[in-house]
Amino acid sequence: MYPYGPPPGPPPRIDTRQLRPRRRWFAVAGVIAGICVGVGIASFAMTLRSAVDSVDDGEAFASGRSVTLRFGPDDDAAIYVRSPFDARAHCEVVSGPSGATPRVTTPGSTFTVAKGGDRWERAFVLKADTDADYRVRCDDPRGTLTFAPGDDADVSSFVGGVVVTVAVPLAGLLTAAGVAIIVGVRRGRHRRWLEAQAYYGPGNAPPNTSTP
Repeated sequence: MYPYGPPPGPPPRIDTRQLRPRRRWFAVAGVIAGICVGVGIASFAMTLRSAVDSVDDGEAFASGRSVTLRFGPDDDAAIYVRSPFDARAHCEVVSGPSGATPRVTTPGSTFTVAKGGDRWERAFVLKADTDADYRVRCDDPRGTLTFAPGDDADVSSFVGGVVVTVAVPLAGLLTAAGVAIIVGVRRGRHRRWLEAQAYYGPGNAPPNTSTP
C-alpha cells in the first residue's frame, strides 16, 4: 500500500521531432561558424600573399648598380634591402624625364617580408609627379647589400587584414555558440513542457514558460 498513492512512473517518451526550436538551428549555427572561419582563412591567405608579392626579388641587384622602374604620382614604388640592413644604405634617382622631380624618402614605419628564404626590409619609398621610367641606383658603404624593387606596403591595409583574420572567425564562433546555447535551452524547456502535458494531461500541466 502507498499512503500517498503509487510512485510516479517513468517520464513519457517525447518524439524529438516535436521539440521547438527545430534541430536545424544547430546546423545554422554550424554554417555561421564555418563561413566566418572560411572568411578568416581567405583573409589570411590574401594578406600573406599581398605582403610576399610586395618584393620583386627576381629584379634584385647588387650594391652600386641600378634598376629602371616606372612609377608616377599614383604608384607606390619602393626599394627593399635584403637583411641584414645597413642604415647607411643610399638610393637615388639618376635619370628620368626632363623637369620631373622624383623623390626618394625613408618610410615612417618598418615593414619586413620573408620570401624565398630571405628577409627583405622596406628601405626607401619612391615618388614622382610625372609618370615615367626612372633609373634608380643604390649602394652602401661596404658594397655588400642586395636591393630589390617592389611596392610600398600599405601597413594599415596589412593590419586591417590581420584584424579581419582574427575578428571575423572569433565573432562567428561566438555567434554560433550563442545560437546553439539558446536553441538547446529552449528545446530543453519545451521537452519538459511536453512531458508535463503527457503526464498530467493538457488541463493540469504547468504553464509553458519557454518560447519555442
